[in-house]
Amino acid sequence: MQLTGFVIILLLVAAVASVVVNATGPRREDPLSYTTGKAIFVIVLLNAGIAAWTEHKAGDALEALSKMTQASIYVVRDGVEVNIDVPLVVRGDIVVLGTGDVVPADMRLIEADDVKVSEMALTGEPDDVAKTAKIKEKKPGEPEKLTPENM
Repeated sequence: MQLTGFVIILLLVAAVASVVVNATGPRREDPLSYTTGKAIFVIVLLNAGIAAWTEHKAGDALEALSKMTQASIYVVRDGVEVNIDVPLVVRGDIVVLGTGDVVPADMRLIEADDVKVSEMALTGEPDDVAKTAKIKEKKPGEPEKLTPENM
């Protein structure tokens, strides 16, 4: 994957051209005439190796960070509060949030007391946004607001 960039391919073509020209030229018996082509090959391979190692280390760091994030949440399901993995949250679950919890899905607040949410990851705004559980009045012809179909 590291050897597919335009500049890398250009350098490899230059290295091959250098070796071919020196192999067919008048100085083909001189081992030093191949130095440029060999040097380009070595540098390209060294660069690819370092880039692959750096990419591998970054992947390890990302994996470690993902393990540190919240993987479970408390929900009320069938009238019982249970701790489940975040991917198992389904429509109709009532999520119990506390200070510092990450909101695991799109949801409506049913009950809230002085809730502020950091939306920096979504909007870039550094200020916390106050949220309320107040539901707007239903307009004629509108479906019920707190039904599972409307959540």
